[in-house]
Amino acid sequence: MQCSCRRKTCLLGQHRVIAMVMAAIVGGGAAWADVPIDPLRIHQTQSEAIAISQQTQQAEDRWAEEKTALQARYRTLQAEEKNLIKRHASLLAQVSAIQARQAEAQRTIAETARVGDELQPHLDALVTRLEAHIDRDLPFLPIERAQRMADIKTVLTQPDTSIAERSRRVMEAIKIETEYGQTVEVYQETIYLGGQEKDHAIVADILRVGRLALFWRSPDGKTVGQWDRVANGWTRLPDTYRRSINDAVEMALKRRTIDLVKLPLGRIAQQ
Repeated sequence: MQCSCRRKTCLLGQHRVIAMVMAAIVGGGAAWADVPIDPLRIHQTQSEAIAISQQTQQAEDRWAEEKTALQARYRTLQAEEKNLIKRHASLLAQVSAIQARQAEAQRTIAETARVGDELQPHLDALVTRLEAHIDRDLPFLPIERAQRMADIKTVLTQPDTSIAERSRRVMEAIKIETEYGQTVEVYQETIYLGGQEKDHAIVADILRVGRLALFWRSPDGKTVGQWDRVANGWTRLPDTYRRSINDAVEMALKRRTIDLVKLPLGRIAQQ
């Protein structure tokens, strides 16, 4: 649908063309006095003028539409440009932050590697000392303690294990060994009386009293004994200690209330 104002413009243009044609005819004066007027010719000329005016108006309408479309497109591109500029600035900020984090991570990795190189010999020395301490200690939980030390040695030699994990495992082992001196427990184990001969093997309940002493009793509680540090082996004790050791085992298993018992702990040696 065309605008009414454009229709008015078109009609005015047509009238102007007609008026110009009529003025030309009338203004001819005497020159046209002798020329016969051809109504058909006048109508044809008028029609051509109107057609030209319509074509001109259509061209102007097309140009106006194209101008409007181009202006809208221009405004859209301007908005897109602003958004792209903001996005570009945001991406630059993100890249800068990532680069900063990468630099910090590289610094941390380098520092960790340096600390690891310095700490590794100390960890190795701690493990060696701890292993020597276990060898000199009372022989309780031998399989469990030996397995723990073997696992730690494996961790210390694995290149993909962080220095933090290595340190944690070593400190954990030291903590466990330290806690043995503050606890009492009972567990079962096969022991050899008078040496390592299998003919003297017996399955016994082992009572560990901190790191002070190890006692044993037969499953029926009729035979008792202890670990002899001097003889470096398991020995029997007189029956006079049977009741005390059985009571201590029952208290350690929380089967009876805590009470004082007399146990042959030996003498405390001064070094």
